[in-house]
Amino acid sequence: MFDRRAYLLDMTNRVPTMRTLQELVDILANYRYNEFFVFAEKAMPENLDFGKLGAYCEMQGLKMVQAVRTDFEELFIRAEYAFVSTEADRSLAGRVEDMRENMIRAEAQGRARRAKGFMVTDFSDECAWQPPAVSLPGIVMGGTFASSGAKSSMMDLEKELNRVMDVPLGGLLLRLGTLYLRGGAVREHCSELYNILSHDVGYSRHPGLTQYVLDDVSGVARGVRIAAERWIDRSDWAKEIVYMANLLDCACHRRDESRLRELRDEHGHIWRMRFQPEGRVESLSRIPRF
Repeated sequence: MFDRRAYLLDMTNRVPTMRTLQELVDILANYRYNEFFVFAEKAMPENLDFGKLGAYCEMQGLKMVQAVRTDFEELFIRAEYAFVSTEADRSLAGRVEDMRENMIRAEAQGRARRAKGFMVTDFSDECAWQPPAVSLPGIVMGGTFASSGAKSSMMDLEKELNRVMDVPLGGLLLRLGTLYLRGGAVREHCSELYNILSHDVGYSRHPGLTQYVLDDVSGVARGVRIAAERWIDRSDWAKEIVYMANLLDCACHRRDESRLRELRDEHGHIWRMRFQPEGRVESLSRIPRF
């Protein structure tokens, strides 16, 4: 077990609501994290009540730490932590297998050099489309690795996700989080499906993502959406999974304006549910229009 078990959340482009943050802190406490780093590139967000958040963290047994880029770089140089990403940034639904492999590697390296801490980083990207559910597998697995070590690679992640979300949707979340592997279209530190949706017209996609593969991904995404829609009246996580499925579907049909129009409407709903207003327009503007 690492003495310091930290989670870092990037709030540079968007700030979660206090309700969302408290729900996140509850999850962190449940998986035995004891540090919560609030990160921003240059300056802390002014629209966040740090006193209230810090008090809630303390009540749940976590220490809240504010950090900007220079603070994070100093932590990296001191090498007190083993660092690993949730692999949520620059993706539409996560990169679950990359995350799992990186967790195994980071835990082994941290143990070998006797690092004091294990830090799960959750950085944002220029589009900020992904909802909190995209990070959830990394948060759950990271906390387990930090507290239980290498044996965590054998954990039943689907079962744990079902428990956290309180709905049987863990399998659907993981299914979406592995679609980036289809067609062998693997890019380093990003998903090719994210690249397709976020880049301008004319982007030269990975040759493995043929139209047949894109149609297959779209079909899986639609199936997940239909299954998750049964739970949307009960669970915010279900709403996020439906939105993630639609992000993937739109990446497979980038020029379909009717799909994109529905996605823009859903983006606004998810953002208002989980985040404060600042940054929504900038994120929305990055969804293509035709």
